[in-house]
Amino acid sequence: MGGEKLSSGRPGGRFAPWLTRQVLSLGVVSLCTDMGTEMGMPLLPSLIAGLGGGALALGLIDGLADAVAAALQAFSGRWSDRSRRRKPFVALGYGISGFLRPLFGFAAAPWQVVAVRSGDRIGKGLRKPAMNSLLEGAAAEGTRGRVFGFHDAMDNAGQLLGPLLAVALLALYAGDVRKVLLWAAVPGVLAFIAVVGGVSEVQGPPASARSPRGLLPPKELLPALLPIAVFSLGNASDLFLLFKVQKEGAPLWAAALLWAGFAGVKVLSALAGGPLADRLGPKAAITLGWFWYACIYAAFAVTHSLVVLTGLFLAYGLFHGLSEGPQKALIGSLAAEDGKASAYGWLGWTTGLLALPAGALFGGLWEWQGPASAFGCGAVLAALGAGMLWWPQGAEAKA
Repeated sequence: MGGEKLSSGRPGGRFAPWLTRQVLSLGVVSLCTDMGTEMGMPLLPSLIAGLGGGALALGLIDGLADAVAAALQAFSGRWSDRSRRRKPFVALGYGISGFLRPLFGFAAAPWQVVAVRSGDRIGKGLRKPAMNSLLEGAAAEGTRGRVFGFHDAMDNAGQLLGPLLAVALLALYAGDVRKVLLWAAVPGVLAFIAVVGGVSEVQGPPASARSPRGLLPPKELLPALLPIAVFSLGNASDLFLLFKVQKEGAPLWAAALLWAGFAGVKVLSALAGGPLADRLGPKAAITLGWFWYACIYAAFAVTHSLVVLTGLFLAYGLFHGLSEGPQKALIGSLAAEDGKASAYGWLGWTTGLLALPAGALFGGLWEWQGPASAFGCGAVLAALGAGMLWWPQGAEAKA
């Protein structure tokens, strides 16, 4: 049954026929994984600062981790297409991340945070293209936005629950960050169990003569990948927004709650962004998201009020729902049937490989010119990327 869509076990019935058992299972896996990840994310700036790191260190740590994931995605995607297997890559990737993530609690120097974060992202690099291929294979034509939007919403629900759990554990352990980080092992184990027991394998189609084999992405992906590359260069870690909020006086527990509220906005926006992409086309949804990103970054560049920054940070969550799911839907619509995992690997390669220079650029501008220059640069690159989606080379992209 190579490459056929999953159609059995639709828990949503006639109200949500696209919500297959496969889509739901993959969503639960991501929910558990992100819960474990996001238990620690709002605590990392404090951990890094306590170990002697600053804004540049924060940018390099997150950027290098995403670069590691990117380097693997292009290869793991192609490997998955050639083997016609998906589930082993997904299971191994989630297993590696779940095992390594609690080691943040033992870090004694910034380089150790780098090592753990990079190892965590090795798991992401292995699983991401195969997981996106399973999702794309479970979607019917015209429902890609909804499927990817639901999956992103489950991701973000984990980001919502993780910090809330972290706040409770901080209260339980009297602010001991390291003990909270150790508890991230539990959601990781649950995610691995959910992969093994709930996700079905679906063989990819046999490779054809057109299957991607070179060292460059297929030309049909370039109208999407080039604008994404420009945007990604200005898309530094969301931790920088949290970093500025903390610099303006937010206590650690409030930062964790703000991170959870930010995730709640992302959940709602992902559920809305998917159907919007199906109605208007993914390019239109991505454009709206990137322009919104530019507006929020421009406001962050000139604002110092903690109250205003809090509102802006929450509003920033709309960007993720408007762009992340539609971005994957756009790549899926452009990719060849026998090259889906490879296409998603190239997407991960593009966004992840640029995370390191993006983090270094943002962190360097922050330390040498101030946060206003860093946020301003990100706003300009986001607007430029949005415009490039509609330049002549993007005319062939399926809206």
